[in-house]
Amino acid sequence: MSNASEEMRDKGNRDNFPGFNYPLEVSPMRPHHREEMLKALWASHKQLRGYIGWAKYMRSWSNNDFYKFIDDHINATLPDQHFVFKLGKEIVGVGSLVGAYTELDAQVALWVRTGYQGKGLGQRIVQTLEYVAFNVWGFHTLFYEHDSKNESSKKLPQKCGFKFSHTLEKEIEANQESGFWFSWKKERPKGLPDAIFQGRPIDDFIIP
Repeated sequence: MSNASEEMRDKGNRDNFPGFNYPLEVSPMRPHHREEMLKALWASHKQLRGYIGWAKYMRSWSNNDFYKFIDDHINATLPDQHFVFKLGKEIVGVGSLVGAYTELDAQVALWVRTGYQGKGLGQRIVQTLEYVAFNVWGFHTLFYEHDSKNESSKKLPQKCGFKFSHTLEKEIEANQESGFWFSWKKERPKGLPDAIFQGRPIDDFIIP
C-alpha cells in the first residue's frame, strides 16, 4: 500500500466528528448514494439556489431531473471528481474537484447541507479535497472561488491556508450573486503524488 493511501486511511476519521456521535466519512459519489443525495439536495434547495447557478430551478425539478443531475456527477470524468461526506447514514456535504485555469490546476467546490453549517464541516471538506488534489493526483495549484456576497464562503479559504489570488467578474446565474468574485489559491508542497504513478483506483486512496 502506498504512503498516500496509508496516510488517507489513517485519516479515516475514526473519531467522532466534534459535536456528533458519528465519524465523518468520505467516499466518491456512487450509484448507491442516489436516494440520500436526493434528500440532501432537496433539504438544501433554498440555500443552494442563492449562490449556485445550477440550483436556480430546483423547486421545479422532478425526481428524474434530480437523478439525472446526480448521475452526471457520478459519471463525471477527470479532472472533475465528486465526493459525499456522511455522518451516520446522512449526507451532510458534497465536495468537488473541477478543472481550473490549466491542466495542472484544480478548483474546489462544495456545499454543506442545511442545518449543518457553522460546525466545521466546510473546513474538513476543503482539507480532504486538498489532500486528494495534491497528494493523490498531483495538481500544482488549487483554487477556491466565491461570489463576493457569499458570506459563508469568505472566511473558509483563509482558514484553510489559501492566499488571495485575484478578482474576476462572472455572469450572474444564481439568485443572490453579485457577479463580482474573489479567487484564492494554494500551491502543492514538494513531493511526488502516489496515485498518478501507480495508476490505482481513487477508492484505494480516499476510502477509510
